[in-house]
Amino acid sequence: MRAQGNTEGIVIAIDGPSGSGKSSTARGVARSRGLRYLDTGAMYRAVTWWMLDRNVDVGDTAAVAERAWLPELDMGTDPASPAVRVDGADVAHAIRSPEVTARVSAVSAVPAVRERLVSQQRDLIAEAQRAVGGIVVEGRDITTVVAPDAAVKIYLTASAEARAQRRGNETQAQDLAATQAELLQRDLLDSNRADSPLTRTEDALELETSGFTLDEVIAIVVGLADEATGERQHSSTL
Repeated sequence: MRAQGNTEGIVIAIDGPSGSGKSSTARGVARSRGLRYLDTGAMYRAVTWWMLDRNVDVGDTAAVAERAWLPELDMGTDPASPAVRVDGADVAHAIRSPEVTARVSAVSAVPAVRERLVSQQRDLIAEAQRAVGGIVVEGRDITTVVAPDAAVKIYLTASAEARAQRRGNETQAQDLAATQAELLQRDLLDSNRADSPLTRTEDALELETSGFTLDEVIAIVVGLADEATGERQHSSTL
């Protein structure tokens, strides 16, 4: 993991596929260390929700690109209550609908959408570094694109069965086989898109969480953050 150039505050970057425990882990780490939290996936879901709400054909790349900058996104970064608003409306629940889930990969693959949201994500990261000493950011391209110089870079994963079980618990899905198939299809789409695909960088620590409790995973990441912070403080005194 590379040392972060910006000394104003730590950035903990967590990537990984759906159902790997990114959100629960990232929020737990942020709460533990008094940092802000950003779910970048929620931003892509919010844009997808906006497109569907306005009957935009999300399969039409040009149509999505033309409207990519129109939704006004307000992302809350409090890990205890990470609000998501689009044009002033609270959409935190709406963006988790099956309709949005089925179409978010298509929208997130549009370069204009990624350009717009990556810019906003970097602004939120910089503001958190200045204001509270850092942020935990989770998504699929955080270690590779959004914050490649993050002090802590983690690729969180788990077995397909464990991920399906977790997602099923979240959504109260009864058919875990179908849930697993949907996750694997999302993995395929996100890993093979041309712009910012889901991948693990060489300097990111891969954490396979299937055999760990949530508290154990949070403790591992907090330990890495403490180590990185200590190294930066030591370097600054040399």
